[in-house]
Amino acid sequence: MKTRIGIVGAGGVADRIHLPACQALADAEVVGICDLNPEVRRLTAEKFGVPRAFASLDEMLDQVHPDMVVVGTPPQSHFEICKKSMDAGVHVFCEKPFMPTVDEADRVIELARRQNLLLRVNNQYRFMTFYAETKRRLLAGDFGRAFYIQCWQEMFHPPDRESNWRNQLTQYVLYEFGTHALDLVCFFFDAMPTSVSAHMPRCRPEYDADLVVNMTLRFPGERMASFSFNRISHAPAKYLEMRLACEKASLRVSLGGVARASVEWSRNAGRPVAKLGLLKGGQARAEINGRSKAFHSSRKSEFASATASHLELFLAEMRKPQRSIEHAVHAREVLRLVFAGYESAEKGETVHL
Repeated sequence: MKTRIGIVGAGGVADRIHLPACQALADAEVVGICDLNPEVRRLTAEKFGVPRAFASLDEMLDQVHPDMVVVGTPPQSHFEICKKSMDAGVHVFCEKPFMPTVDEADRVIELARRQNLLLRVNNQYRFMTFYAETKRRLLAGDFGRAFYIQCWQEMFHPPDRESNWRNQLTQYVLYEFGTHALDLVCFFFDAMPTSVSAHMPRCRPEYDADLVVNMTLRFPGERMASFSFNRISHAPAKYLEMRLACEKASLRVSLGGVARASVEWSRNAGRPVAKLGLLKGGQARAEINGRSKAFHSSRKSEFASATASHLELFLAEMRKPQRSIEHAVHAREVLRLVFAGYESAEKGETVHL
């Protein structure tokens, strides 16, 4: 019997990520979708062939009885949706940011624990193939021990460029996007940091949000990570770049729109040969002694396919008699890091965790 999925929120994330991911699952079916906007839910249901569309979560839970719900609404609504779903005995796959507060995260985790329900947050980047392959090769010891990670983002995208709930955020870049980068660094180090030191200067005072974020995390074992996010940069856009300093190599992992040009000597042709490449997904490269070689490339965007991989794991865990909430606890700790970053920037001091 197929797992019955209900989708909460029929907007952009459902259209681009959640519904394509769900439809890629052979042993699951989307039985309903709900959204406050009647036109949005109608059009999305028609596009993806969802049999029922509802105005409210209560109606969907009562009439189609899903086994799990996928939550793709603004984060201010996550607590109520998660609580209602779990009160009805339904597992929850929640989009990030997890919750507006750590206290709300604690409350839904406790509810999941009491009712033996599965709760996971879709920080899906670690399931993208170029990040997953980087982790596999780190575990295999191919590059030696990783000890320093740099993450950066550059683009001109202040909140007024957003057309949805994000344009009202004052805790913007670190809260809405930073959870992905934080989760990846913890994934690669297989640890949580011990301290956070952050700066968020108001470089453009007309915007009441964090647009420039510089943050340093210290990890056990004399390791550290630094983050530089700039949403008011006029430089060529970089969605997420990472550099991992390891004992044997420097790794460069790029997400989104990787364009590379090179000129190499061809023995067969007896002359230099130009090579051009464009990757919409991402790429992981190892740099050793000044030479760079890709060890994994992805030509297509992986936001939906990585979510499908995450959902496959979710469905497998649903079938177990005792469901783990370890991943939800990790998402809670990542959320705690975000708010520790804001606290550090406001107080001008390091926050110890």
